[in-house]
Amino acid sequence: MSCFCHTVICCGIKRKDVQDCVECRWLIIDQTPTIIFQSNQVVSASGTIELSSSTSGLTQVDVIFSRGTKIIETFTLEDQQCLSFTVVGFDTITLQGNATDPSESATGSFCLTPRYQI
Repeated sequence: MSCFCHTVICCGIKRKDVQDCVECRWLIIDQTPTIIFQSNQVVSASGTIELSSSTSGLTQVDVIFSRGTKIIETFTLEDQQCLSFTVVGFDTITLQGNATDPSESATGSFCLTPRYQI
């Protein structure tokens, strides 16, 4: 096989990706799931998420990456913790705290570089 086309690299097909940057602050309350990112396509992405502050009754926040109803990956953050991640094959990121009292909350920031296949 000869390689004369720009779409082939060594033994594989070169994939063309489009890359964006998403950055925001977030707030969650009690155990209410909060979607912080949603795409109309399946993406691969790298990023960071930080739990800046939380009330005393909300001690953990789960960061849930999913595709449709299937959970792809879950990470847990505690107060003042930052997470760097790379996750493949998701379309939604949801945050969920562990407090049962609706007066409990947490805030943080989020930065994501999603890559979409063309």
